[in-house]
Amino acid sequence: NEHINEDITRDDLANYVYLNPDYLTRLFKKETGISISDYLIEERMKIAKELLRKTEMTVKDIALEVGYCNFSHFSKTFKKSTNMNPKDFRQFKQVQA
Repeated sequence: NEHINEDITRDDLANYVYLNPDYLTRLFKKETGISISDYLIEERMKIAKELLRKTEMTVKDIALEVGYCNFSHFSKTFKKSTNMNPKDFRQFKQVQA
């Protein structure tokens, strides 16, 4: 979680914990119920939603903050996760507050 905004690969994680990448993938899925990549997306989207709710940061800056250098990819991933694009999510949450 400390490095969530970095480009983290399965191999990076495996090297960090001294495990074979395939074994780490199986172990992670067994213990958490989701893949490493899905976990990273979920965590990044949690942070992005929080930043959209509580800051005035631009959506582009939020994308960079959570590790997406491609704004379009961030927007697509965010919409897939929340069924809203980031701008609409921010407006919706402000109306609810």
